[in-house]
Amino acid sequence: MGTGSTEVRGNQLSGFKEVPVKTDCRSVRLRNGGAVKNIAVIGAGVSGLSAALELSRSGCRVVVFEKSRGLSGRAATRRRGALSIDHGANFFRTTDEEVAHLIHELLPSDDLVEVRGDVWTFNRDGVITEGDPKLNAEPKFSYRRGISTLGKLLQEFSGAEVHRNQRVTRLHRDEQGWKVENEAGDIRGEYDSVIVTIPAPQAAELMRACAFPESLHATFADALAISRYDPQFSFMLGFRASLPLVKRFHALVNSDGEHPVSWLSFEDDKPGHVPDGSSLLVVQMSGWWSSAHLDDQPEKLLPEVFEHTSALLPEVENMPDWWDSQRWLLAAPRNPVDVRALEEGEAIGLYFAGDGMVGRGRIPLAIKSGLACARKMCARSLGGGGVSE
Repeated sequence: MGTGSTEVRGNQLSGFKEVPVKTDCRSVRLRNGGAVKNIAVIGAGVSGLSAALELSRSGCRVVVFEKSRGLSGRAATRRRGALSIDHGANFFRTTDEEVAHLIHELLPSDDLVEVRGDVWTFNRDGVITEGDPKLNAEPKFSYRRGISTLGKLLQEFSGAEVHRNQRVTRLHRDEQGWKVENEAGDIRGEYDSVIVTIPAPQAAELMRACAFPESLHATFADALAISRYDPQFSFMLGFRASLPLVKRFHALVNSDGEHPVSWLSFEDDKPGHVPDGSSLLVVQMSGWWSSAHLDDQPEKLLPEVFEHTSALLPEVENMPDWWDSQRWLLAAPRNPVDVRALEEGEAIGLYFAGDGMVGRGRIPLAIKSGLACARKMCARSLGGGGVSE
């Protein structure tokens, strides 16, 4: 493997739990003399890595291509000294049985931590009210070293081969199967099937550049382009001393979508994230505010961001001792893709997964999308004679 690539093969890491799993095609055997299905997954976000795990456990050889250096997509963690900051997705819940099985039983849970405190709401006028009692009764989770640990565990346990810093710009299909081309013009393959899990706008761009019948990839591009994503500025505000406030919540979320701030939370409430005696706020701006300021430099935006923050938390009177920011261009989908149109790709071994399929940016939904896509591929292979019990 060349520079900028990372390879992990097999379940060679200690500490992983070997437990039975409940799916239709996790224990499969190949009929064709031991040949293994080769699958390419585009995107190493939570959805793509969940699909890779499912496929690997079904006996497939999986290769994942990721355009960035990291894993997990917006399930991202930024580290600053002793700090671990979840500056994209803030936490996840495991109320779904399938997600709970993956998080608590299949993957190691030694570093899993429960997030303290409830999520309350505020409206356009900054009026704060208690959140949904039923929702707040459900545990919230991250990891001691940050939420990006989830992606690392999925990769390690799947044994999938992951190529980082590899932006896929084109897919080719011929009689031998699928090939993947990166922006340098390097082509890898062949693969029996491909799963595309990158954000829908990026997937639409990829489809327009693909080398298979024009009518098909144009159809897929149009089906993907339907999904619109909001951008988001995420600001991290650090304080060397604990904030002097009587806090009754972990986070505040804007309930009407009309406030410049979409989300505000205390990273202090996650065990292991913030040293004792200091505080860290994650302030995520709304989609419409972020859209209006996409081309602005973060340092010019900081005073306004702090003004909105202190209006919600009047006790926070002084500017932070340090700050950082992240500009997410494709933070979360507002609406889903045309799923039915994309299903036409299954006949030629092309599948899609990710938050764009459901139209909401939630870690459990991304996990379920990846798992469901992999199982659909397995089921089709079983029906077509590729693999069997």
